[in-house]
Amino acid sequence: MDNFRDVINSLLQLLIRLGDLIVAGIVTVELWLRDQLTQFGVPQNIQTVILLALAAVLIIGSLRLFGGLIRVAVVLVLILVAIHVVMPLVQH
Repeated sequence: MDNFRDVINSLLQLLIRLGDLIVAGIVTVELWLRDQLTQFGVPQNIQTVILLALAAVLIIGSLRLFGGLIRVAVVLVLILVAIHVVMPLVQH
């Protein structure tokens, strides 16, 4: 029973790390782009609009890129949870 819990926790940690990786990429691009826009003299409010649009594009792109992997991980977690629930019934 603890093995199933460990596998589920590992898969959830994988999803969390993947999310952290996506966020880190967005932050890196945002900081670089903000510096570039400041050097070109773009006003702060226009920078914010540009960065929001870029963040939306990056989020959509990340979901498209990693969408299949995330779906597979979620399905695996749900299957393992179902097995974990059914195992006590099967043993009796």
